[in-house]
Amino acid sequence: MNTFISVILFYVCSHLILQSSCVTLRQVAPINFFVGSAASQSHFSDSTYTTTLGQQYNLITAEYECKWSATELSRGQFDFSLCDAVYNYAKQNNQTFRGHNLCWGIYNPTWLTNGGFSPAEKRSILQNHITTVVKRYGDSVYGWDVVNEAVADSGNDLYKNNTWYPDIPDYVDFAFQTARAANPNVKLFYNDYSIASATGWSAQKSQKVYDMVKSMKERGIPIDGVGIQLHVSLSYDIVSGIIQNLQRLAALGLEVHFTEVDVSCADYGQTCTSWTSDKEQQQLDLYVALLKACLSVSKCRNFETWGFTDKYTWLTSSQHPLPYDENYNPKPAYNGILLTLESVNGLKKSL
Repeated sequence: MNTFISVILFYVCSHLILQSSCVTLRQVAPINFFVGSAASQSHFSDSTYTTTLGQQYNLITAEYECKWSATELSRGQFDFSLCDAVYNYAKQNNQTFRGHNLCWGIYNPTWLTNGGFSPAEKRSILQNHITTVVKRYGDSVYGWDVVNEAVADSGNDLYKNNTWYPDIPDYVDFAFQTARAANPNVKLFYNDYSIASATGWSAQKSQKVYDMVKSMKERGIPIDGVGIQLHVSLSYDIVSGIIQNLQRLAALGLEVHFTEVDVSCADYGQTCTSWTSDKEQQQLDLYVALLKACLSVSKCRNFETWGFTDKYTWLTSSQHPLPYDENYNPKPAYNGILLTLESVNGLKKSL
């Protein structure tokens, strides 16, 4: 399919959203490459949301439904109804399901954070939670973010103080070992923010994560990949450093996923004062640059946005961060992603 035809199809799809004849992201994705989105069952009553999500993406991740606060409501008492809702949607739509997450140092249920548990009790609680969740979903999940956001943002310390650390000094290793014991096949990822580039303002934290996972590999700790979140704004300008980072992680034999991509109008915490055609072009350019960086390294296998429509985003619609606007109209960024995917690997396609 040539570029002219793609542009015509994009125009048609922009005005006739959800028509089955429209070319979609998942149709033009290269073989063995995921184009994904975070998804939430809280939006499943919105039929435009569910239809677009199913048509466009070949991988989804539950936004919050598989985390501790949603699955283990009290110690040893599990409720998987929310996680199952997203998982079942993925299976019904022939999508790969990516698990998120098994261990996070914050946003844990109050019974855990205020329970006064000893380090030994915490270790037992962590082991039971990971084992229970991983065994429940088995091989039908592509992989799990085993540990989320453990590494300190700055300074010399490796880990942040949190629910697990320093009470369990080896909690990252232990979490991965426990997940592997629960399932020998599922892929195990470490996931974090501000680690994408080996250069620029994220270089220090990126180096920490690289050193950590390299050490894990050398010591035989089971880890298969790294998730790079990529919550960025229009001012992001260190894409070349991302490629360097991807190359060094790939050299360790690790798979890399871009797990939580969004491109906001303004820097985090700042107000977007206007949304213009020039800014839409900047957003398109950055989305394409990020996607091309991933596609340039064969071990980078997932380009996943944290949601897909500005109607439902943790950043609020005023930041315009996602490929669809709040009315489900594809933005220029969507077209850029579509054409970039289509141009790769001799236009090989996978559903």
